Amino acid sequence: MKTVADAINFIHGRPKGSRKESMDRMYALLKTLGNPQDQLPPAIHVTGTNGKGSVATMTSNILRVAGYKTGLFVSPYIIDFCERIQINNEMIPEAHLVTMTKKVTEALKKVDIQLAPDIPTEFEVLTAVMFTYFAQQKLDALVIEVGIGGQLDSTNVMPNAQVAVITSIGLDHQVLLGNTIEEIAWQKAGIIHNNMSVVVGNLPENARRVIAKRAQVALIQGQLNVFEQGLPGKYQIQNTATAVAAVEAFDSNIKTSDIQQGLRESHFEARFELIKPDVMIDGAHNAQGLKELYQSLNTPVYQAMTMTLIIGSLSDKNVVFAFDDILKNKRFQIILVPFVGPNGRHSLDIETVSQKYGVKVAHNWHEAYHQRNTDMTIFTGSLYFVSEVRGEICQN
Repeated sequence: MKTVADAINFIHGRPKGSRKESMDRMYALLKTLGNPQDQLPPAIHVTGTNGKGSVATMTSNILRVAGYKTGLFVSPYIIDFCERIQINNEMIPEAHLVTMTKKVTEALKKVDIQLAPDIPTEFEVLTAVMFTYFAQQKLDALVIEVGIGGQLDSTNVMPNAQVAVITSIGLDHQVLLGNTIEEIAWQKAGIIHNNMSVVVGNLPENARRVIAKRAQVALIQGQLNVFEQGLPGKYQIQNTATAVAAVEAFDSNIKTSDIQQGLRESHFEARFELIKPDVMIDGAHNAQGLKELYQSLNTPVYQAMTMTLIIGSLSDKNVVFAFDDILKNKRFQIILVPFVGPNGRHSLDIETVSQKYGVKVAHNWHEAYHQRNTDMTIFTGSLYFVSEVRGEICQN
């Protein structure tokens, strides 16, 4: 392993999923690495169906401005793989990614033999790389975004996690997390441990009850519109309030001016992001996210404009549940395009959905882009899809 491409290819080459849902693989790998998670500073641990990346980004920026040397872990990346592991907005240097991956690779030689055939997965290996790197950097604080769920997520091993944040609860990843709001809420509340403060966004009441029962402490909810929102889009009003509440639960002495400055300096690609005057991308990858995107586009700023939503979505994300409301508004049209996700995950069945909802389809997003005839074009759906679009359009 000599280059960053070698390191990334190694990580991507690990199993995508596990044979059983368990923390055994993660703990075995970390033990072989010397338990780097035990050497980490206090952490804010962030989960949620939508909004966790935005909240994590704003939270880490506030801590950075307040003087904390802050590590940030987010998923997925939009432009550069190294975005996933940052310190004070600086991506992990490629040389360090190679060094840390080599170290984890050596540990895996033992762990894979010990656990075969149920060996550590891609995300578990990436998490181990991140923990190993952060443990060597003498940080003051961490903001860690969960991969999926919480209870059995590979990030859920930090003894110094101080604040648990649950941004939202909706139906997503049902195969792994459960088929009801209550089951999903229980899984996400698994990041709550003894003596942690628990911050929540605007949750359904049935989800809130489940989380409150697991937390055994009063839930903290941020106040809307106290601070100027950190990221654009109506849906970021709630995320901003949640991020501020998380920071104040972490350190009640952080100055108001630092909070506002940290919000002002926040930037997150593919969230209500204008990449051209008439082209926006937004990673609204499920029905809840698509509804929030639609609400943000239905505000006075945009109400005189016609809109084309070009959607590349995975089949298990239920984006169609948002279509009825959108299509009632004659300013909006939808074009569906095929998109095969990472690990070969299946695209939405666009032909069947097209027939049911009367929306257009295109062979690919380039064709859909050339077909557009509205004031604004919005690419949305899978974050992997909008990342691909962003990369090509921004290069041209």
